[in-house]
Amino acid sequence: MRKDLTISHELKDSKASISWPLLPMLAVLGLLGYARFASAGSAWLADSLAILLAYTLAQTGLCLSQKTAWLTHASQRWVVLVVFMLLALLAGMWIEAMFWPPLTAIHAVWLLPAVLIVFIFATILPAAIDLEIRHRTQASLAAEASKHKMERQILEARLVALQGQIEPHFLFNTLANTRALIHQDAATAEQMLNHLIAYLRAAMPDMRLSTTTLGQELTRAAAYLQIFQIRLGPRFQFSVDGPDEVLACLIPPLAVMSLVENAIKHGIEPQPGDVRIDITASNKAGQLQITVSDNGRGFQGELGSGVGLLNVQERLLALFGEQAELQLQPRDSGGVSASIILPARTGELV
Repeated sequence: MRKDLTISHELKDSKASISWPLLPMLAVLGLLGYARFASAGSAWLADSLAILLAYTLAQTGLCLSQKTAWLTHASQRWVVLVVFMLLALLAGMWIEAMFWPPLTAIHAVWLLPAVLIVFIFATILPAAIDLEIRHRTQASLAAEASKHKMERQILEARLVALQGQIEPHFLFNTLANTRALIHQDAATAEQMLNHLIAYLRAAMPDMRLSTTTLGQELTRAAAYLQIFQIRLGPRFQFSVDGPDEVLACLIPPLAVMSLVENAIKHGIEPQPGDVRIDITASNKAGQLQITVSDNGRGFQGELGSGVGLLNVQERLLALFGEQAELQLQPRDSGGVSASIILPARTGELV
């Protein structure tokens, strides 16, 4: 949007820089009045009238060609300018012939047209060429801005579609578990319902956005893991550690959640015994690194082939290009460490 406004202002400025030849026109009228009431004509008066009138008509043609809205193509503008330049040449020759004093030696036939052509070309043609170069440059910038805007809209639609692919099964499972717990342990059911509300409160505002803050994402991840802590019991533990200085950094919505869901589904739930997930975030030399580690089942054939991780890769590529990456590494103690590395940015992505 800013780029479109800039181009629009540049187009207006380029048109505003072309001034109508009011002063030359007044000078022509003044000389005509002087010649009308002067007792005798003079060669300088005829020459001055010829040059000023030719310049006035040529400059008028330049203004008309550039400021007329329906002249959208360069060829149309050049035709109008050339017609006015020819009119300027003929008008200059006619006015000099009218006011050239009698009994005064006349110019060679070719001299006045040559002077008028050189004068018009020296004053009008450079301005016309410069304005056409501006038109072409601004048209190219406008096309690029339109393309950028369309690509951005496509990207946003694609991100919304990708975000919709985040597995929603935990929501239904959580509601089903809550319903079952109501009759067995009402306090635990209420606790699970509170965590679900906290998760939805953190997740819903960002579902239609292309970015969110790390702090918001860690909040929803903690609520999500608290739900699973109730579902899996004491055998499951987790930690979420993000220093204050990185909480305002921008990341794709649900990017961390995709890693957490992947760890739960492929590592934690299939693994018997005590399991845990640790989420850490740090800023290293302007690079934000978010790591989700688990001590679950570890690498298996299906790990990394699901929609969740592909979703994360797509959104990182769309928003940050080659500056961001997703890394999956086995842990020496068992399990998987998944890391998102991207530029540490706050405010607004351009």
